Amino acid sequence: MDQHPVVTDHAGLSHRFSHDNLHISVSSRFDPPQANALIELLQCNQASCKRIFIDVRHVADPHPSAVDALKTSLLLGGLSTERIVFKGKSGFDMAVTGNRVLIEQEKKHVCKGNCANCKCGHHKHHHHAEN
Repeated sequence: MDQHPVVTDHAGLSHRFSHDNLHISVSSRFDPPQANALIELLQCNQASCKRIFIDVRHVADPHPSAVDALKTSLLLGGLSTERIVFKGKSGFDMAVTGNRVLIEQEKKHVCKGNCANCKCGHHKHHHHAEN
């Protein structure tokens, strides 16, 4: 099994390896120190993984200078941009040509009375008991 424990550094990044891929999670801010830590992580691990997934779902408002530093590194750092996949809407701000951005669709709850601890008022077991 090639899954390794999650490592968190002081800049608010955490990362792990899974199935020859590097998974990086970015905390709620994306500022210059965090950008530098991310760039260093990419440079140190680019040769040892197939793809790199950067989870930015918790980043609401990335700092412009941090985004510029990351983009410059992605374009000039020798890393194949096709290997990098951003997860989350902020990925559109941070990605360069060749990167992919994955967005989760919002899931709407449709109750059929089967929910554990259903609060919708559609409990199936009550309907059967009343008949």
